Amino acid sequence: MTVTSAKASVAATAIFLSRISGLVRAALVTNILGIGFVGDAFAAATKIPNVLQNLLGEGALSAAFIPEYSKNVEDDPVTAGQIAGAIASFLLVITSLLVAIGVFAARPIARCIAWGFDEDRLDLTVQLMRIITIGSGILVMSSWCLGILNSHRKLFLSYIAPVIWNMTQIVVLITVTLSHWTQLSQVQALSWALVVGALAQLLIQLPSTFRSNPHIRFNFQWKTVGSRKVIKRLGPAILGRGALQISAFVDLALASLLGVGAAAAMVAAQALFLLPLSLLGTSVAAAELPELSRSKNIQSSTNRISKRLPEMLWIAGIIIALYLVAGKPLVDTIFNLGGLRTKIPSDDLTLIAMTLGAYSLAIPALLGSRLLQNLLFSIGDTSTPAKIGIKRLLISALTGIFLMFQFDQIMIVGDSIIGFGDLSLRFSPIADSVRLNNELPARLGAVGLAIGATCGAWFEFFHLRKITLIKSNRKRLTSSNLHRYITPSLIASFIGIGIHQISFKNALLQITAIGSVMLLVHFGTSLAIRTPTALDIGSKVKMRLGFQSKHPPLPPRENEKL
Repeated sequence: MTVTSAKASVAATAIFLSRISGLVRAALVTNILGIGFVGDAFAAATKIPNVLQNLLGEGALSAAFIPEYSKNVEDDPVTAGQIAGAIASFLLVITSLLVAIGVFAARPIARCIAWGFDEDRLDLTVQLMRIITIGSGILVMSSWCLGILNSHRKLFLSYIAPVIWNMTQIVVLITVTLSHWTQLSQVQALSWALVVGALAQLLIQLPSTFRSNPHIRFNFQWKTVGSRKVIKRLGPAILGRGALQISAFVDLALASLLGVGAAAAMVAAQALFLLPLSLLGTSVAAAELPELSRSKNIQSSTNRISKRLPEMLWIAGIIIALYLVAGKPLVDTIFNLGGLRTKIPSDDLTLIAMTLGAYSLAIPALLGSRLLQNLLFSIGDTSTPAKIGIKRLLISALTGIFLMFQFDQIMIVGDSIIGFGDLSLRFSPIADSVRLNNELPARLGAVGLAIGATCGAWFEFFHLRKITLIKSNRKRLTSSNLHRYITPSLIASFIGIGIHQISFKNALLQITAIGSVMLLVHFGTSLAIRTPTALDIGSKVKMRLGFQSKHPPLPPRENEKL
């Protein structure tokens, strides 16, 4: 196992724990607040200020900051410390200003974004947004710690810290539910828990951050060469790395024009959709970016990326298959807490599952784009991903707008999908008397938005791939037998569809049966057709168990287009 692979495994473990706790939090939020009035308001109130943390924080900050800091930290830790201190002050000033704007101008901001909400939902959104914005500002500074810790290859702490943020909310959610508070009081307490959790997440990282480089000093030297490079790259990095977050933000704004519950359903689906992206994309990217930044040869950097892409595709394939084949029992198990507290009705579960399925088709594209962005960021090119990111947003938005109005004419009644109206082409929301009626069945408008986001994601990947091939003077991006990475998930899907026809007592048993069989079929098929990633895993398991691998060394990978 290479150093980078080991670091990626450490990051993946930490991110897994973080995301699992986040999934538990999301399940409780959806179960307790529901898919409706309060759920929509909380979804909007979290998404709007979270743009601050998602853009200035994790992705964009890492893309702009880590390459410059990593280049200096080994040879000149004093300069690296100066850069880190300057960026900290820059973020603190900018974030404080934006938080103040978010708090005092919450109503006009919310009205501009969630323009389709009625007054009651908008009022609650504004009230919650003023609280949550403070927590989002604190999380930006937590992301500064993450960038430094990642550069020093201390990946576990930086990615395990969000568990504290999630656990704070989980404790509060359980407490307010057992105390039988009103739903309004519950959502207010949850909002304050976001702030407290964010502060705890920052405080736990600070000691290790300053120990990593004792030369870090808070300063306002924004015009030095290193600091200026980071700040200059931050804007394009926001558009490049933040395309996914901005796309989700735009989806939320558009969802406000759909029926009640669309926004909450999208956020619930995104909780599951983002799980593999975080485990695979973020963990590998976190380990690769500092190493790519230290590399001086774009050819060797491209070789590193080309080895990662098929491996991630193999894992993503079975996840997509599971989401498409068993989405309904999966979301039923998670958001109805395994049957312990059944609060989400069948039509809402179907809406979440179908939205998740549409989103899941973008997973390979998003994983590939994350790696290709890293390659470009490592050579100082943040403008190209930014330009492509803008185009992606336009494609996602335009496609989503068109499809969401068409899909919003279709209702879910029980387990059936029926037409609504005359199914003619629409370019505007349905009547408010229908759209805002919380008693009517769920509609599929959110699925249209998810399909739009998927189209944009694939456009971004193929465009980044084209640029990467040009810059590295290559004709192919990978040198692998791709059918060995794709076929296992296709076979597992057909088996899963067959098992889905069997009647089960509850959703938990159903998803357990389908998921277990699909995973076994996927791995078994991979071994049978000698998928390199599966053979590697099998060899490592045998070595740990004390058995000698029966497989001969893997043959050189043959060229095949991607």
